[in-house]
Amino acid sequence: ANKNGNGDEASGDGYRFHGRGYIQLTGRSNYQAFDATVSDDLMQHPELVATTYALASSAFYFQRNALWNLCDKGISDEVIREVTQRVNGPACLGLSDRIQWFRRIGSCLHIC
Repeated sequence: ANKNGNGDEASGDGYRFHGRGYIQLTGRSNYQAFDATVSDDLMQHPELVATTYALASSAFYFQRNALWNLCDKGISDEVIREVTQRVNGPACLGLSDRIQWFRRIGSCLHIC
């Protein structure tokens, strides 16, 4: 309630605009901004972020928040930490697990 453009608890926005998509697009303001880029009415059908626009909503968030430039700094624990903070907030929840998975997948792709 009262975060990310959501109304108060009685508005139901917190549930209606909960995290969906590959990076969990969250909050009325993020949904509204993304809604302006697609043909479907996401404000009336927010579930489409999970079913139709899971990848597109993530790419939108990265573009809107200038995360691509951050990713272009290279492959390092510091870059992973910075991206994590920008997506999930300062607590960096799941950072050590994310770094481990990134190294594991990156080694399979020969990018790390």
